[in-house]
Amino acid sequence: MQNQKAQKPRSITLTSGHIKELAKDCERLNIRGSVTLHQEIHLKEISTHGFSTFHSHVAADLLKSSGSCVIKGNCEVKEIINAGNLKMKNVRAAKLSSSGKLTIEQMLHSEHLDSIGLITVKEIHTKHFQLKLSGESRINRLITDTAFIEKDRKSISLKKKLICQFIKGRQLQLAYTDAEIVEGDVVDVGSQCNIQTLTYTKSCTISPNAKVQQIIRSENP
Repeated sequence: MQNQKAQKPRSITLTSGHIKELAKDCERLNIRGSVTLHQEIHLKEISTHGFSTFHSHVAADLLKSSGSCVIKGNCEVKEIINAGNLKMKNVRAAKLSSSGKLTIEQMLHSEHLDSIGLITVKEIHTKHFQLKLSGESRINRLITDTAFIEKDRKSISLKKKLICQFIKGRQLQLAYTDAEIVEGDVVDVGSQCNIQTLTYTKSCTISPNAKVQQIIRSENP
């Protein structure tokens, strides 16, 4: 066994076309042009720098996108790194980092989400959420253990705002956030927030530059 050389994972690069079936021994897929894939994808790594569309289920250890990528089926990836325009439907990822535009039409489950840029998501379930706003972002429901939301000081957009219907977490540090309902144990409402109803169990602080219409102290742990 020691004399046998370890085989390198097979890598395939696609530059154009509609692909209905990849080679079975492919483990790493590189997309450098305009490519559409119709089959279920189960790979170690996907790297896309062009225009890619996945019509079915995608599973991988790593997905790196720096172009325009659309995944129409469910997506299960250990780590996602987005530096382009990434649009997905349902996502499960241990770690998701985005420095571009991220759109998730339905639900995201992730241990850790770190974003600088724009996000539009229907519902997020995560343990650690960090967002630096470079424009207007929208999340219907955000459920997290910890959240840190602020504006990105490097971008020049004037509309740096998170618009959210419902935010729930243990420790929430919010800024530049408009929300209908916020529920947390320890809540820090920072500058330029507009909250309709805030419910907390342990403590809350509110910036003079924030507006909170209703504050409720809950006895429930």
